[in-house]
Amino acid sequence: MSMKQSGNLFEFYLKIVTLFFLVGLITLLSSFPAEAIPAFSRKYDMSCTSCHTKPPRLNAFGEAFHMSGYQIPQTTEGELRKKRQIGRIHSEIEVLNIFALRATGNFAESFSGGNPVETNLALPREIELYFGGTFTDDISYFFNLAHETKVIEGSDPTDTHRYGHFKEKSEFGLGKEFFLMFDLNASLFGTPSGAMSKAMIMGPMLMVGKVDPSTNFSYSTNRQFVINAPGRLDKDTGHIQRFTLTPYAFASKFFGLTKGDGKSLEVTRSVLYNSAGDFGLDIHAMIAGKYMIQTGIMQGIEAGTSDVNEKKDPYVMARINFGGTHYFSGSVSGLLNWGNDTAMLDKHLIDWFRYGFAGNLKYKLLDIYGAIIWDKLSGLPSNTAATFDDTAMGFTIEGDLLVTDQHLLSLRYDHMISGGRIRDKADGKVLTFQLRKYYRDNFAIFIRDSVNVERVSDNPLQNFRNLIAVGIDIDF
Repeated sequence: MSMKQSGNLFEFYLKIVTLFFLVGLITLLSSFPAEAIPAFSRKYDMSCTSCHTKPPRLNAFGEAFHMSGYQIPQTTEGELRKKRQIGRIHSEIEVLNIFALRATGNFAESFSGGNPVETNLALPREIELYFGGTFTDDISYFFNLAHETKVIEGSDPTDTHRYGHFKEKSEFGLGKEFFLMFDLNASLFGTPSGAMSKAMIMGPMLMVGKVDPSTNFSYSTNRQFVINAPGRLDKDTGHIQRFTLTPYAFASKFFGLTKGDGKSLEVTRSVLYNSAGDFGLDIHAMIAGKYMIQTGIMQGIEAGTSDVNEKKDPYVMARINFGGTHYFSGSVSGLLNWGNDTAMLDKHLIDWFRYGFAGNLKYKLLDIYGAIIWDKLSGLPSNTAATFDDTAMGFTIEGDLLVTDQHLLSLRYDHMISGGRIRDKADGKVLTFQLRKYYRDNFAIFIRDSVNVERVSDNPLQNFRNLIAVGIDIDF
């Protein structure tokens, strides 16, 4: 028997074992009723679906809850349920009222049509511990710690390989978000945003720390039903063979760029305003429940607490809400984001301008949302003018239908017209189907199929035909 035949036989048995494991797990869990238990629902004695269509997507009430500093809109925590007062600070007695845990990832996945073909069994790739609540009526907090496995990150280039140099690692530490939120409404109008403001204004809310500003965008970067799928790395050489599958609208989109510290930047990495979380300062306010204005500055693309320059990356976002009656609601957002010396090309710092639109539409049990983002680079080295494309575009649209209380059907389309080094760049088109089965509002098993509808090639953006995966999403 040849090595190839042995590999195919092993892959077949692996799929059979995976299938039996999945069937057994579903049978075991089917006896549990569907109910909700995460942190804020425990604290306020509410169902998870009060704030979520299904976690992690927020509904209109969930957005207002977030905007009110993790308090019920038009109320304050004056009753301080189960809290202990320490001076002006009120701390929870029940730790489960502020503590939650989330585990996500594929436990079985199969990539076909590319090179190499692979089938993997894995534990969930990300486990997050997060804490959120209020210290006072106008000071809230949120932070999380995360453990991730098989994270692909840029490393210092050691050769001239055209796709950059990367490394794969597991890490535990500060997660996507870590911030304090201050309700400035109390200072300006004498009433916290949790209560009814004299000017019908919720906020302004000031967020400081490691923040995800896109939480307020009509399509939030970090609240995905279709979670990111892992990339592929040649561990011996550090060469990238397949990029991580993410929403293309929010990706970096440029081949050949590095971050400010000189480390390679993955083409599908979420960056700038649409990162999952970077150090910065954010101010946002809602007027009359309909208009939102947001502005802030970010430190730089994964710059941490120290940047290579003194320049920061400012942004402004405006959102208009509509509907709100007859089971119909939605919003439209516009974004401008200036990245000053925020990336590098051939060891030269360059500027990055991002602009775009997002929208969402909710009707009964149907949720449709999408974003189109354009990127433009400037300040490029003069010798790259003929060999580097300084513009790129990404488009993502998704529809989720709650077919029953326990079954969520999702369809997402991603389209990238990439920029960067002309000899390397390629375009991407991916169509993803996914079915989630909820045994509780906060416990789901999913099966997905992501199809590359572009041609298959050895380019890391196109190096697969199908990804079929089975995974879990647990939120306690």
